[in-house]
Order: sequence, then C-alpha cells, then structure tokens
Amino acid sequence: MMIVDACRRLTAIAPLVKYQYVGFGGLEFIDFVEFHRGLGVPQMTSIERDTNMQHRLDFNKPYKSIRVLMGEARDQLPQVDWTQLSITWLDYTDVLTTDILRDVDFVVRSSQPGSIVIVTVNGATTKVPVPERLSNLRASLGSHVDDSLTEKDMAGWGPTKLERSVLQATAHAAGRQAHGLPFRQLFNFHYADDAKMLTWGGITTSSSLDRTIDSCRFEDLHFIRGDDDPFEINVPVLTEKEIAYLETELVGIPTPLPQIRGISSAEIKAFAQVYRWRVGSR
Repeated sequence: MMIVDACRRLTAIAPLVKYQYVGFGGLEFIDFVEFHRGLGVPQMTSIERDTNMQHRLDFNKPYKSIRVLMGEARDQLPQVDWTQLSITWLDYTDVLTTDILRDVDFVVRSSQPGSIVIVTVNGATTKVPVPERLSNLRASLGSHVDDSLTEKDMAGWGPTKLERSVLQATAHAAGRQAHGLPFRQLFNFHYADDAKMLTWGGITTSSSLDRTIDSCRFEDLHFIRGDDDPFEINVPVLTEKEIAYLETELVGIPTPLPQIRGISSAEIKAFAQVYRWRVGSR
C-alpha cells in the first residue's frame, strides 16, 4: 500500500489508466487488487511458475481482465507488451541470483521511461550461519560480489544490503544503456517475516523525462529511499484497542507521540511510521 501511494504521483507523467501492472499474483492476487483499487490500473498480467496451479489461478483471479502467463519469469516476460508504461513487481521468494538479475536487466531495458520496476528477494540470513553467507552469495551471484567483502559484512542485514547494491548496479547500467540515464532508486524496504526480506525498486528515466519525474516529488514521502539507507518496516504486535487509540491520537499531532503503559516509545514510533498503510486502515 505504501508503494501504491507512491505510484499515485505518476500522474505527473501520464494518467494512471495508461499504465499496466505486471506481477506474480499467486492464489490471492493481493497486489493486483491494491493496484487496481488504489490506482485504477486496468490492464494486468500475472506470471506464475507453478503450472500445476493454472485452474486454481484462473478461478481465483479477482478480475476477468487479468492475463495469466504460466512458466518461469525469464520465459514469460518477453510475452508482455512493453511499449506501454508499466508498473512491474518481480516478487520472488528466493535469494538473489544471476537468473533474477537477468530478469531485472530485461525489464529495465524493456520498460518505457516513466515505468516503475520493483523486486522482492529473500535476504538469505535466517537459516544460513554467518560464516557461510558470503560463500553462498558468491555461489548465487558470482562476480557481482565484491572481493573486498568479509564475513563481518554478513552479520545482520549485511546480505540484504549486498543484494540491494547488486540490484541497483544492474538496473543502473541497464537504464543508462537503454534510456540514456541510470535507473532511479525509490524503494529500499527491509522487513522480516520468517526471513529477512528486501523490496527494492524505482523508476526508469530519460533525458526528456527527468525533470517531469522530479515534479512527481516522490521524496516528499518519508519512506522513499534513494540510497543504501533502508526504510525498515517493523510493526509491533498491538491489540485492536491499542491500534484504535494510537490512530486517534496520531492524526494531526506529529509530536509528542502518544504513550500506552507497557508499550515502548520505540514500538509506538515504529507504528506511527506505517499506520496509514496498514491493511484495513482505509
């Protein structure tokens, strides 16, 4: 929902109905619903790798107009019409690999300037001991991993930060070669479910469009990130009554933050940063 909010600013480039959405919907198609309801994007394509699920996918898609392409992303992405503006979300559950980088390179090169490209990957830190993380990343990414990195760089969010830098370098080069200017990063989200996850992305630009993208003023949104400093989504566990109280107190009163006995100031601050975009908050 935060990304949907940012994409509303694309109206400085073109009416949102001119955009298509390309993603990996899965059985729930949650992102497809949000992008259609929030932006009115009419044309949508879902790429699904599990060919055994085709009948269930066709049954569960929320809109008849969604086109479902069955197979690996690398095989199906060329089937998309890239002559129109796009919002593309490559939502992988895997760690970053050279295969994923090829997908990213293809989408950035193929997308029209003014298009959004987003990638989600697993930070690969949950089940892998710290001493093994660097070697695993080298196996997945080869020469994309800097030789100067050491085991110490792999603690905590270290692998996720490396993945971001590799994604940005790949998109930067593809954008420059295809459109004349490097890819502009907008998103650098860190969050943890069962694993540390990275959602990264931005916008393709060109010399003729660069000032128009400036006028979108993405940076006015406090979660926009143009560098390696992430926006970490860390939502505390709260009851419905606690949430209702905090929302009542937060609207229109930026400081001081409200307090609830037994809940730390850090937890309330974390909630305050994201409450507007929580599911069910509309």
